Amino acid sequence: MKKALYLFLVVFAISAQGQPAVEQAAPEADMRARSKVETSILSLESLYKSIQSKQGEIAGVQRELQSAKDEVTRGELIRQLTGLKEEYASLNQQFADFAVAVDTGVFSQEVEAGFNWQDELGAVVQPIIAELKSATTESRIINELRTASEEQGERASIADEAVANLEQLLASESTPELEERLRQELGVWTQRRDDARDQRIALELQLENRLAERKSMLDATTGYAKTFFQTRGLNLLLGIGSFCIVFFGLRFAGATYRKLYASRRGESFTSRLASLLMHFFSVLGGLVAALMVFNIVGDWFLMGIMIIFLLGIAWAGMKTLPQHIETVNLMLNVGPVKEGERIVFDGIPWRVDKLSFGVRLVNPMLDGGVQTMPIRKLVGLHSRPSGEHEEWFPTRHGDWVELGDGTFGRVSYQSPGSVQLTELGGSQVMLPTSDYLAASPRNLSTGFRVSTRFGIDYRHQADSTSSIPTIMQKKLEAGLSEMLGAENIRHLQVEFSEAGDSSLDYSILVDLDGASAAKYMAIRRKVSRLLVDACNEQGWEIPFPHVTVHRL
Repeated sequence: MKKALYLFLVVFAISAQGQPAVEQAAPEADMRARSKVETSILSLESLYKSIQSKQGEIAGVQRELQSAKDEVTRGELIRQLTGLKEEYASLNQQFADFAVAVDTGVFSQEVEAGFNWQDELGAVVQPIIAELKSATTESRIINELRTASEEQGERASIADEAVANLEQLLASESTPELEERLRQELGVWTQRRDDARDQRIALELQLENRLAERKSMLDATTGYAKTFFQTRGLNLLLGIGSFCIVFFGLRFAGATYRKLYASRRGESFTSRLASLLMHFFSVLGGLVAALMVFNIVGDWFLMGIMIIFLLGIAWAGMKTLPQHIETVNLMLNVGPVKEGERIVFDGIPWRVDKLSFGVRLVNPMLDGGVQTMPIRKLVGLHSRPSGEHEEWFPTRHGDWVELGDGTFGRVSYQSPGSVQLTELGGSQVMLPTSDYLAASPRNLSTGFRVSTRFGIDYRHQADSTSSIPTIMQKKLEAGLSEMLGAENIRHLQVEFSEAGDSSLDYSILVDLDGASAAKYMAIRRKVSRLLVDACNEQGWEIPFPHVTVHRL
């Protein structure tokens, strides 16, 4: 596409401006090419001077080594000679690389080594590292050239200072022997200064060429991304496609099997095991298919990424192996939690309706009482068979309840998250479901009892166990029947309880139907009022507590 666009622009320029524009562009291109070649020649000349200088240093050290007599001097010269040879080899390699302007690493010979799993793993990771290095090659080379240039500049500065110091010493009067030694040192440091300057010039010229040829960051990134998708996009699509075909194919086969056979026979251990194996092999088969595709097309980069991904999953799986084993037991319905049994989750009782890769919990007494969750949420829990008459929740929608703290109201709704009570007068109380259960709610809509104690004065002791309880009971029956209806009174009883310190006490028990639960508070007040009315009608006195004063 770029070539076609370029050709179109050239033709358009020729037709608009004529032949002279083309003739003018050609000399400019030739000038740029000549300038690049001249720069390269200058850089190579500087490098060659450094190589020749290094050869001279090596020859000088070798001569000194031949004439050295003591072992200390020979050892020092050997170390110096080794370092000079390494620098000489590095300069030669740098000269060759810059002269040919190609990557010569493919011609280097590698020594084969024995088997090492770390090396083999490194071979898998190598294509990934190579891809990353390829994406940053230009930036790394420029950074290396800049660093090397700064290093050579620092060396040249130090050597220049050393030369100045030596020249200052030579300007002073000294013995001929000392002057000769100082001149030798001056020659060495002068040579080092010149070498450092030549190498810095060569590195700066190379750096300028690289900077001139480097594309902008956006162009480089866009070009790399385009190349990546052109070379590996198809391979990636083939790998993903092969994974999806095997994965969904095996899943479809498993779903068909469950539909044709498992649904008729019910969920058995065999069908659960077959379903679990089908899911496992669908994932494994898809991954193997993708690896085979990458191997066939020879894309070691994508294969390396997938292998590292699989190794990471395997390592994480080994760390959590006991938890995975318990999860598999739950899927097979042979673990501590079983289908159809009762389990307490988040403080609420549930029926385990389904166990598979996901879990469905049901509480038929709650609004929205169905929860689905991953099976790992049940790891560490246990279930039990539900009792024959065991309720799933203490109340229903519309029931009247009294909580342990005295709160009285009607259940507006109850869900897995919260329970709302509407008190008399319309105020609403919202409680988390777990807190609601912890408050020990009394469900009055199933029937309830109002009990109280009432006392009369001792002067009525003669009739306290005979006529008085009967009169009280008749009064209560008449008053409550008028208020609630006789059909809602299940049982009413007035009995003499005990002879208290200041009164004759009676125990009043009233059992009522749940239909009267809304009047629970009013009924308690009504019972007290009826008993007081009976006392007024019969002339019974109600005592008050006596206060006894003790003299010390």
